[in-house]
Amino acid sequence: MKKKCVAIGIILMFIGTCLIPTPAVKTEQSSQPTPRENWLYVGGSGPGNYTKIQDAIDNATDGDTVYVYDDSSPYYENIMITSSIHLLGENTQTTIINGTTNDTFMNLTLNIGVYITANKVTLQGFTIRGCNFTGIGINSNNNSITDNILEDNYNGIGIGYVGINQTSPQLNNDNLIRNNVFIRDTGGIYVADGKNNIIEENVFFQNGNSIAVVMSMNTNISHNVISEGANGVLTLGSYNTILFKNNITNNENIGVYTVLTSADKILQNNFIGNNKSAVSFQIFLLRILLFKKEVDFPIRRNVWNGNYWDGPRTLPYKIPGWCRVKFQIDWHPAQEPYDISGMS
Repeated sequence: MKKKCVAIGIILMFIGTCLIPTPAVKTEQSSQPTPRENWLYVGGSGPGNYTKIQDAIDNATDGDTVYVYDDSSPYYENIMITSSIHLLGENTQTTIINGTTNDTFMNLTLNIGVYITANKVTLQGFTIRGCNFTGIGINSNNNSITDNILEDNYNGIGIGYVGINQTSPQLNNDNLIRNNVFIRDTGGIYVADGKNNIIEENVFFQNGNSIAVVMSMNTNISHNVISEGANGVLTLGSYNTILFKNNITNNENIGVYTVLTSADKILQNNFIGNNKSAVSFQIFLLRILLFKKEVDFPIRRNVWNGNYWDGPRTLPYKIPGWCRVKFQIDWHPAQEPYDISGMS
């Protein structure tokens, strides 16, 4: 908890300020399970179908699938997943979970659209909107979050930071966030105290801060489209964060902001039309204090290489830092933008 408070405080101090495929094949609206798996159905017209998603989840066990039809959408629920299940929506754009509540944050889970505390959960094929705190909250490992729309939430997805009573630092690892769309969320994705999480092939549009990685290790951020938000990507107090072939365009403030990090690898990204392409705040003494006293990560050199910076460049590109004295250098900037999958 101490690390989380430190992280949130530094974030506030330093930042201050489409189309996706339908993942589930439409099936007959039946309540009968297939011979090989236990399927539970929500909505639809089959006998025995549930009317609430949470009721079906409460009656599911590890390995089961809860399939949600869109004809009863929107579902006004705040959902808790405590078993290793597959939660599938019939259609990404029309199967809607609205997590809006009038709760005053006394019970945090009532302000989260879908809260996952079990390992190996699949969440696919929903629009999740209107959540006061977080659209999808994750405090567990090896989950797959794919083909969803997160719109008009305070945060789209939170990995790690929603566990108010969390005691183990190893509960937020190896999660896959792929092919989702984040629209008008105050924060797109926030990762805290996590390891080996993958954020790839997502679209972020008109969010506040699209991606924030705090006190985490081995986060891979690749092939995302990040555009027209306040800030693109923030990494803070983290180790071995990889940013590879992202399209970071037309953000109001900063495309990528790294603060007291180690072993960053920022490679072959497109920086186009941002107010500031990138800023790297690295003070050696503060890095020693943070990495040795707070997070216990080794101190390594950060690498910026082969990025495209608004146009062809014959000389290395300087990434500004603290007081214009400490800075990073991309020694081999790209001469033309990369063709990145999903790029608009």
